Amino acid sequence: MAPSSMTVDVAVIGAGTAGMNAYSTLRRAGARAVLIDQGPLGTTCARVGCMPSKAVLHAAQRWDGLRQLMPAGMPQAQWRAALPKGHATPQQLWQEALQIRDQLVQGNVRQLHALADSDLLQTGARFAAPDLLELGDGRRVQARAFVVATGSEARKPAQLQEQLGAALITTDELFALHDLPHSVAVWGMGAIGLEMGVALSRLGVQVVATGRNPVLAKIADPEVAKAAQTYFAHQMPMALGCRDVLAERRGDMVRFEAGALKADVQYVLVTQGRSPRLADLALDQAGVRFDAQGRPLWDRASLRCLGSRVFLAGDATGERPLMHEAAQEGTIAAQQALRALGDARWQDLPVRGRSVPLSIVFSAPDVAEVGLRFSELPPEAVVVTARGAGNGRSKIMQAPEHVLRLYADPASRQLLGASLLCAGGEHLAHLLAWAIQRADTVEHLLALPYYHPTVEEMLDNALRDLRKQLRLA
Repeated sequence: MAPSSMTVDVAVIGAGTAGMNAYSTLRRAGARAVLIDQGPLGTTCARVGCMPSKAVLHAAQRWDGLRQLMPAGMPQAQWRAALPKGHATPQQLWQEALQIRDQLVQGNVRQLHALADSDLLQTGARFAAPDLLELGDGRRVQARAFVVATGSEARKPAQLQEQLGAALITTDELFALHDLPHSVAVWGMGAIGLEMGVALSRLGVQVVATGRNPVLAKIADPEVAKAAQTYFAHQMPMALGCRDVLAERRGDMVRFEAGALKADVQYVLVTQGRSPRLADLALDQAGVRFDAQGRPLWDRASLRCLGSRVFLAGDATGERPLMHEAAQEGTIAAQQALRALGDARWQDLPVRGRSVPLSIVFSAPDVAEVGLRFSELPPEAVVVTARGAGNGRSKIMQAPEHVLRLYADPASRQLLGASLLCAGGEHLAHLLAWAIQRADTVEHLLALPYYHPTVEEMLDNALRDLRKQLRLA
């Protein structure tokens, strides 16, 4: 091979969460590996995803907590004037959130360099053959298998890009803004749309929101979906189930219309999901097969692309765009890649199993779905409901909107899944995920302690109802 070439066991393309976990797994197994990323370095989560969004949500809760202390009905300008001199402003809170994001990105980059050191190749890559990558700096990498963890990019409607220009943004551009916007139309009310709509509204931004899906945050359980829509409709004007919107540039503003919503806004924030970043890899040169829509055909158990030794992980799969899922998939893809090499030292390498599905919207109150979703339940499943009106802690918090739904299998008496709308629901969701993954029975969970007064007592009440319903089933 040419002097500018190198040979490895497995090449990992993409140094985000999935790629870092894949590389770490390969090195622990004693494999020769490289980690390739053209930058910018830092995971999607740290730069434009879960971390800046949570920092902004936290800032919004601080400001909203102050607002709630003011007399009901007092105009915002009046109560702001009543605040003591030197108080924090939404702009300052916005800046603090972005500074926290920058610190997290810097820490992530330091971690990456410490992990990979000279094995980190900061350049682009594309396949030239099933076992060969051509790098953007002219070098070549020959490998026996590949993990593709190139992440994703936010979707942006092409028909509006030219018309609205810089006024059409995704969270990528939102978190690059120095100044907090004064008005935003959120287009897409999935998890990110709900989080950002709520956060911006609580920071005093004028927000209107719309989405094609008639269900907020794509919540599968009808009772939780109804409770969430009722609650968040008071946070910002919303028009759900709108297939078409009108957005026209008018000077420095955008006229935005969706259903009954009409507003002049500074930005249209598009939150319609993210697409795998695969176009520049020339995956066809690696032998990867594609479906009619041009998407790679891959096995969901092994993460292997059909016809190749390419393994997908993280957002590159287009299926579970969550950080903890990306970390697991990076590990699984690396383990499967090593086993595919046929070397005796890796033939018996254990492969990590998938965790129970867990998704959380940090909307305060949080929305969470764990295990099987309501739409996936078998006909014989038993479903029970616990509400905030029957929970002491929820009453103290003046949160009757709290709702918890549990799904159980009558034969095994184990939980199948859960859905909830609840303050601090992120913690309750984890408890439920652990219980489902351990295959705990209703009786086992009822034997555990439930401190009073806590929101967790809703789980105790729901389990008691489940036990009763299971006896009748």
